[in-house]
Amino acid sequence: MLIKHFAGQHFQILLPKILECLSMNFLLYQRHDCFLRTAANMIEEFGHKEEYSVVCVRTIETFSSAASLSNLNSSYTCDQEPDLIEAYANFTSAFIRCCPKEAIVASRSLLELSFQKAAICSTAMHQGAALVAISYMSCFFDASLTDVLESPECPSDESRGAVLVQILARCGEGLMFNVFYALLGVSALSRVHKSATMLQKLAALCSLCERTMWKGILCWDSLCGWLQTTVSSLSSEYLRQGEAELIIPLWLKVLQDAASDYLHSRTGDNCRNHPGYMQGKGGRTLKRVIRDFAESHRNVPTPYIDSRWSCRQQLS
Repeated sequence: MLIKHFAGQHFQILLPKILECLSMNFLLYQRHDCFLRTAANMIEEFGHKEEYSVVCVRTIETFSSAASLSNLNSSYTCDQEPDLIEAYANFTSAFIRCCPKEAIVASRSLLELSFQKAAICSTAMHQGAALVAISYMSCFFDASLTDVLESPECPSDESRGAVLVQILARCGEGLMFNVFYALLGVSALSRVHKSATMLQKLAALCSLCERTMWKGILCWDSLCGWLQTTVSSLSSEYLRQGEAELIIPLWLKVLQDAASDYLHSRTGDNCRNHPGYMQGKGGRTLKRVIRDFAESHRNVPTPYIDSRWSCRQQLS
């Protein structure tokens, strides 16, 4: 243990150089996801130290500038690069979970871009790529919920929670579009559980913000608007006649119940037994409703997604 301790101390001295080397080599060999994976492990181990905030920001900036990551802007591209998506999602998840707030604030635009890419990747036909993208978005909700629960009074824009919630508020509509598209076609059933878990957290966050000073950034009406816009924009190619009018009230009801159960599990003594997925009867009902939707739409043509706005263009 003593040897490991001193080895870690010496390793920390080299950390900035190593992260720089990893990120620069990734620019040279962009198909080699090992650089992203190694950087993710290092940030998990040392990223919490404030003195490394600057180097962590430089690392995510360099990685994000790579053409291979910039090109992850369609479900087709995501199908071609499942290993790269997994490594990128693991790196950005580690960044959010482990880096100091200064690094999060400085990287807000890159994190917003990564969230948008994850929403698109969630519609990929490749099961692994889609699931890891959904898991990354769930990481956003986990961190946001933790910060809002700890600080019900809305903090300044220079806090991690404010940055993440603002990103979610801006990207929520695109997320809802892509969630529905991810639940269409033959690959949808494999995404039911993770999609339900993520939506329960999203509903819980909107419900929680509604009752606190965070309401000015995100609220329950935000979720209602995203759902209504998405469902009303789905064409007859994807929904049966009259189905849209049934989906909106049903989903809002089960999302509200799932949100209540999730928040109950995260407060007081209940948080000790918090396993992190599908909380309570409401959560299980939400999962059943989502599974029913996916099963009843297995035979519809799988849409091709290339951006949050192109969804609207295709359906108009």
